[in-house]
Amino acid sequence: MNPTFLYVMGAEAGVGKSTVCLGILAYLLTQGFKAQELAYIKPMTQCLIPQNVALFCEQTHIDCCATEGLVFTKDFTRDFIAGLTRNSDELKQEILNDVYAIAQQKTFVIIDGIGYPAVGSIIGVSNVDIAMALDSNVIYIAHPGIGKAIDSTVLNVTFMQNKGMNNIGIIFNQLSSTLTTIQPYIDKRLIELLPTTTLLGFLTKNENLDELVHNQSIDEISKWFIENLDTSKLLSQC
Repeated sequence: MNPTFLYVMGAEAGVGKSTVCLGILAYLLTQGFKAQELAYIKPMTQCLIPQNVALFCEQTHIDCCATEGLVFTKDFTRDFIAGLTRNSDELKQEILNDVYAIAQQKTFVIIDGIGYPAVGSIIGVSNVDIAMALDSNVIYIAHPGIGKAIDSTVLNVTFMQNKGMNNIGIIFNQLSSTLTTIQPYIDKRLIELLPTTTLLGFLTKNENLDELVHNQSIDEISKWFIENLDTSKLLSQC
């Protein structure tokens, strides 16, 4: 059986893509999926510091490739333009080979994106390029708030759709206790501006997440992750 690829993209670096990957993996484990059915990979990165999701994978014995992919080092794009690196096709194929390698005998492969959707375009291997080559479903992680959150979501999702990507679910991340006051506004405006996307829900801040990961509290991580998400839509996106 071919694995399902789920590519997690976001508004920018630090918006919570890796945290959402962690939450998805914890939730799938609580739904009865075995660790050997799952995999996590970050095929392109600007950061070589392992995130919580990598520790979680190590603890739960989920296959993980977090820092071994294409690294955007200083001056890499200049070298690419100057013809000093591998070309776009070679870079893209190496990334796909890494994903296919970890996907062997898996049911779900969670792919952690780099920066915002267009990152990598300059070398021909943007998040969208890789996701489309894999025929991957996508979850987009939006900024917290209303104005900037929706504006940047429209900008990035429109780019993704113009590239031919349609199956996009959206999570608004890092919200505080004001969730109940802003949720109706996001619900209303998002469907007006991006009617073909799926709002999966909202994710609140969890100040104890590091502790939960270190304590291997899978059930608690999953409970927090899905508290304000539509789990039926989330599973459909997976």
